[in-house]
Amino acid sequence: MQKRIGYIDMAKGLAIILVIIGHITFTPKTGRTIVYLFHIPLFFFLSGFTFSIDKYKNFRTFFWNKFKGIVVPFILMNVFVFLVQLFILYPDQVLSFNVIRFAKQLLFSDRLHIYFQLWFLNVLFLSEIVCYFILKYAQEVKFQIAVAISLILLVFIGQKVYEANWYLIWNWDLVPVSTIFILLGVITRKHLSLIEKYLTLKFLPIASIISITIGLLNYRLSGYKVDLYYQQIGNHFLFYIAAISAIWATITFFKVIPEVEWCKAIGRKTLIYYGVHSPIVLVLVEKLVGQLASKYTGIFINGYVSTALTTLLAIIGCEIIVRIFRGTNFPFGIQVLGEKNE
Repeated sequence: MQKRIGYIDMAKGLAIILVIIGHITFTPKTGRTIVYLFHIPLFFFLSGFTFSIDKYKNFRTFFWNKFKGIVVPFILMNVFVFLVQLFILYPDQVLSFNVIRFAKQLLFSDRLHIYFQLWFLNVLFLSEIVCYFILKYAQEVKFQIAVAISLILLVFIGQKVYEANWYLIWNWDLVPVSTIFILLGVITRKHLSLIEKYLTLKFLPIASIISITIGLLNYRLSGYKVDLYYQQIGNHFLFYIAAISAIWATITFFKVIPEVEWCKAIGRKTLIYYGVHSPIVLVLVEKLVGQLASKYTGIFINGYVSTALTTLLAIIGCEIIVRIFRGTNFPFGIQVLGEKNE
């Protein structure tokens, strides 16, 4: 088994916490804008950092490994979340359940039928398939340059496809941009010995300032926050600079600080947190925090206080679900929860 890297696990932990913050209703506009600059690109980058095709004998072995590790959990998590919502959170909707629509949600998973926020898993699966062939066959520099140019152009085309209201099955229009960040992770891992000198404390403020400054400039020029799911990138050049700088800052931060065990632990369970935080945990936590905020107005003086408490309670809620199902393979698929890390 591949040895886990502490600072990468911590970065994954931060990434899923940022996803939770991004989905919280109370999160202030500025905070949400900064989070959306890089939280999904960070996830794809980290997936690329640990991505390798060397251990697979052939494409068939690779495909089925990824299918069992990504697609099967996607299907089972959808079913699990749906059952919890239908019979526990919204039991009044049991009689109006539409079997055909739910089947379409699982089969198509496009923006017309997407179920919850699990689109990331479909896109990750497709992107890793694409990365397999790129890494396998684009060995020469001229082919690598052609791939890079093609991916950048396909990001533009993907935007136009979405803007034309062509909702592709499994959100294929997002695969080019996600593939770019996965490959950046692969390249970083491959050349880490050369890059490490830039992952030191003195570069942390530089990377952070570049990211926030360029990201907010992109927001000001475009008029909207970055949101990959809705193909909201703004200025492409500014988007890449802001996202890559934020990833640089994140990796640097966790590389220079001592390892934080609780953050590493969360980073090893991002799939589970991702699957249940929004459709189950936040539904309950936001109701609770909303009631507290209306009663104790002196404590909840702004959205950041509500967001901080909601985030803390959401993490606790996700962890409770993890511990309930520890030692089983339900509801997350092939792997036994608590025995195999992501």
